[in-house]
Order: sequence, then structure tokens, then C-alpha cells
Amino acid sequence: MVEPRNLRLSSPDDLIAAVPYIIGFTPTNSLLCILVDDQRIMLAARLDLPDPSEAHTLAAPAAQTATMLSRYGSTAFLIGYGRADRVAPAADLLTTALRAADVDVCEVLRVDDDRYWCLCGDADCADGVAYNPSGTVVPAQATYLGIAPLPDRAALEQLIAPVTGPERERMRFATGAALRRLTALRDDPIRVAGTEPPPVPPEHLVQAGITVVRQAHDAAARGDTLSDDDTAWLTAVLLITEVRDYAWTTCDGSDVQRQLWIDVTRRAMPQMSAAPACLLSITAYLAGDGAMANIAVDRALHAHPDYRLAHLLRDALQSAIPPHLLTTTN
Repeated sequence: MVEPRNLRLSSPDDLIAAVPYIIGFTPTNSLLCILVDDQRIMLAARLDLPDPSEAHTLAAPAAQTATMLSRYGSTAFLIGYGRADRVAPAADLLTTALRAADVDVCEVLRVDDDRYWCLCGDADCADGVAYNPSGTVVPAQATYLGIAPLPDRAALEQLIAPVTGPERERMRFATGAALRRLTALRDDPIRVAGTEPPPVPPEHLVQAGITVVRQAHDAAARGDTLSDDDTAWLTAVLLITEVRDYAWTTCDGSDVQRQLWIDVTRRAMPQMSAAPACLLSITAYLAGDGAMANIAVDRALHAHPDYRLAHLLRDALQSAIPPHLLTTTN
């Protein structure tokens, strides 16, 4: 996936048509804030729409989002997806927060089905405006740039859903063997959750783990899929902090690495999935795919709620830390 700034916009129809390509899927019950500079998208943030009676709960997230976005630009468009009674109060809260952060809100739109409304109070907007995304240049631009959105967030989550059935049983067996192999190579108990600082592992074990990561990268570059045993062994050595951190620093945002970490995250046993999910998150963020980066972090935190790297990545994503800093500051 490429950075959204490569999409050029010239009308509200273009902006609406671009949203699925920007965030990776077609949103529902969402409020999008898109920073624009010289008709180019610089950054986008998405908030879930609360029920009308709970609109006040959006005040804190709106303020946080506004503060974060103000670091990267001063011109924004808001697009709400859903019913008017859900979009309008949320848009008002975010508009107020953005203006307090010195971000100019140029336009606020609401999208529902195949129409959009300008929430500006203009009588001409009362009935909405019909739009057809295929009538804009955005889909052609996105196709040329290699961007293809999924129908919804659930479809994106499904890309890294755990394997089931016989494949899961094979991985369970292979993982048990890998953990026994790892135990035989070290003198201290294996720490799966990563909630406490582990003892320093033997240098030969760290180097062996780094070799496993390099071999996985080489296999991915050749277009090969790791065997069950190789996948299980990779997830085992990633339990070693030094090995996981080596893999972290070698993330490059390439599609090859993205596919590798998607595959390993799907096939990893639940107690082993936090590290590969975090590596997928870093790879996706480096590629400009914030949606996948967030979903991968969710997967890691679901597996291990106290996993430190996942919390670090969550904070980085929420603060919109430039992606390249994720591989230079660990």
C-alpha cells in the first residue's frame, strides 16, 4: 500500500471516493478527519461514532485526535458515515476540538448510501447530493498505484484470522516441538507473555534466532511459504526479546514482509502470536497502511493484554509518530 498523499483530489466527490483507499476499507458508523495540503492527503484519522445519547464520550478522543493532527497540518475535512443524529454531534465535537488546535475545518460532509450532505446549514444541501465514486479519477489513480480497498473492517480483520481445523492442529503439534527444542537450548524457563524482563539468553541462542529470521525473510523473498515446523520455530525464537527486536529493526514495509508476517500471525498459536502480530503492525505502518497496523496491534493485545511492544505501537499509532522512527528508536 502507498501513502495516501499520492492521491490527488479536486472535489468532494474525489474526497469521498478516496476514503476506502486511504483507510483500507469502506467505513460505516465512522467519522473521518482528513488533513489536506495543496489538494493532497497528508494524514487521516478515524473515530467510531457513538450512539446519540453517548456523543459526549467522544470529547476526549476528539481532543486527542485534534492535538495529534495539528502537528502535521492546518487544513482538514470531516466526513461522517451514518445517520444524521449520530454524525452531527460527533462532527460538532471534532470541529470544535480541531479549531481549538488551530486546524481549519474547510468542510463537513455526511455520507449515507449513494448521497452526501454538507453539514453547513445551507438549504441547498437539505436533500443531499448524489455521487458515483466511479465517476471520479480516484479509482483509476488508486489502481495505478496498486491500492485496493476491502469492503469493510471485518474483511481486513479476516486477513489475519487464526487458522482453524487440520492446519491449526498441525501448528499446535509443531509448536509443542519447537518449544521443547527452545527449552533444550536454554537453561531458564520460557516466558511466553513477555510481561516481565526475561533473563539474558545465551548469545548462541540469540544468533540462532537471528538466523531463523533471516532465513524467513529469504524464503519470503523467493515467494516460498514456510513449513509448519519452520513457522513454529520462528514463533518460538521470537519469544526471545533480542531476536524479536532484530526482526523489528529489519522491517522495511515491503509487500514481501507484509505477506510473511500475515502468514505467521495467522498460523501462530494464540500464546505465540503477539510478536508476529506486532511485526506485521510495524511493516504495515511503514507501508502507509494504518488500518492493518491497528488491527494487527489489536490482535497482539488480544493475545497478550500486557505485551509491552504492542502498547508501544498502540501509543505510536495514536500519536501518529512518523513510521520510519519505529525502526530507528528501539
